Amino acid sequence: MKNFRKRLIVLFILTCIFLSLAFSSVYGWNSHGETLSYVIENIDWLKNYNNITITPYTYKDVDTELYGPSFQMQFLDGNIGDKTTAINVLTTYADEPDWDMDKGLTLSKLQMLTGGSQGFRHQYYGLGFIRIGIGPERAQYWFDLAKIAHDHGDDYWTFRFLARALHQIEDLTQPYHGVPAPIGIILKNIKSIGTLTNIASNHHYNIEEYQGQMIAMKNPSWLSVLKENSPFPVELGKLKSIEWLGKYATDISRSRVRVLWPLENDFFGENVNKGTGLWYYDKSTVKFATTGSVQEKYDEAILWSLKNFASFSRLLLEYARIKVGL
Repeated sequence: MKNFRKRLIVLFILTCIFLSLAFSSVYGWNSHGETLSYVIENIDWLKNYNNITITPYTYKDVDTELYGPSFQMQFLDGNIGDKTTAINVLTTYADEPDWDMDKGLTLSKLQMLTGGSQGFRHQYYGLGFIRIGIGPERAQYWFDLAKIAHDHGDDYWTFRFLARALHQIEDLTQPYHGVPAPIGIILKNIKSIGTLTNIASNHHYNIEEYQGQMIAMKNPSWLSVLKENSPFPVELGKLKSIEWLGKYATDISRSRVRVLWPLENDFFGENVNKGTGLWYYDKSTVKFATTGSVQEKYDEAILWSLKNFASFSRLLLEYARIKVGL
C-alpha cells in the first residue's frame, strides 16, 4: 500500500508537469466581478460606503510582493479624486488578479506544476498530503493589505485590496483549481500525456466558458443561487484566518472534479475529450436547461460550487467587517 501511494504521488507530480504545458493562462471562474455583483447587492453595510474618494496607489513600502512585468495599474472606476462606492470597487476589481498581475514571474521551482506563476498564485493542487500552490496565502496577503489601507484611513484601497482577496478565495472554490483531473482519468491516459493534457484543458476551460455564459445570459436559477443568503461555510467565530479559509475552500471543492467530469462528457459531447488540441463548445447552441436534461444535472453540479463562491465571498466580507474594522 505504501509503495502504491508513493507511485501515485510521483504520477500525480509528473502529470502536473505535463498538464502545466497546456495551462499557459489559468483562470478560475469567468467574470468574477459580474458574478460577485449578485452576491453582494443586498449586503446592507456595504451600501454605507457610498462616497469613497478614489486615491492613488501609495503602498509600495508594504506591498512588497512582485507584480507581473506586463501588469499595469488601472483606474477603471474614475479618476483620482472622483467618488465611487464600495460595491463598485469590489465588482470592478474582483477580476484584477487576472490582468497579468501574476504572470511572467519566477516564484518557485514548483510553479511549473501549476502552469506557471499565475497558476502557482491562484491554485492549491492536492493529492493526499501533497499541496502545490499558494492561492490561500495570496488571499491572506491581500486581506492584510486591506487592513493596512484601512488603518491609513483609505477606504478606496481597503476595498480594492479586498477585491483581490475575494478573487483568490473565489478561485479556490473552483474544483479544477484543486486538482487537474480525476485520478482515474490520469491513470487511464498516462501513456499518452499529450492526449491527457488536451482533455484536461478542454474540461477546465469549457466549464469556465459555460459558467460565464450563464451569468451573462442572467440565468434566473443561477442568479438566485448567488443572491441566496445561505449559511456561511464556517461559523464566523471559528474562522481562524483567510489563509485557512482558502485551504478549506479548496479541500472541500477538490473532490467535485469527479462529479463534474462525467457530466461534461455527457453535456459537451465527445469533442471535450479530443486529445488533438484545445476545443470550445459552440455558445450559440446553448440555451437554458430544460427539466430532466443532462444540462440541468450539469447546472446543479456547477451551482454546488457557485454556492460556495457566494458563501465564501460573503464570509470573507463579514470577517473583514470585524477584523479590518469596517
